[in-house]
Amino acid sequence: MIRLLFAAAMALFVLSLPVHATALGAAMRRWAGFCFIAALLPSLLVGLFFPGVRLSFAEHPIAMVAGLLLAIGIAYGAYELRRWLHADPAKKQMRLPEKTPIERSRRQQDLFAFLAGNQPPEGPQP
Repeated sequence: MIRLLFAAAMALFVLSLPVHATALGAAMRRWAGFCFIAALLPSLLVGLFFPGVRLSFAEHPIAMVAGLLLAIGIAYGAYELRRWLHADPAKKQMRLPEKTPIERSRRQQDLFAFLAGNQPPEGPQP
C-alpha cells in the first residue's frame, strides 16, 4: 500500500509539472501531497505514540484507520483555529446598500448604441 501511494505521489507530481500554471496542475500537486502524506502518516503516528512497537496495516487495520482519522481531525481543527484567529472583520468587503452602475467597455457601448439606434420608434406616428 505504501509503495502504491509513493508511486501515485511521484506520478502525479511529475505529471503536474508541464501544466503547473493551470488549475489542473494545482489539483494534481495537491493530490500528490495527499498521497505522500497518506503513505507516511501511519508510520509516523505509530512511531510517535508507540515507540518500539511494530505495527502494520495488515495486523491492525482498524487501529491504523482510527489513527489516520484522528490525525485528519486534528489537522482540520488546527486549520479552523488558524482561520478563526486570522479572520479580520475589518478586511471583509462590505455589501453596498444600493446598486451601482457598471462601466461598460467601449465595444459594449457601441453595441448598445447600435441596437438602441436601430429600434423602431415607439408611440403614434404623425
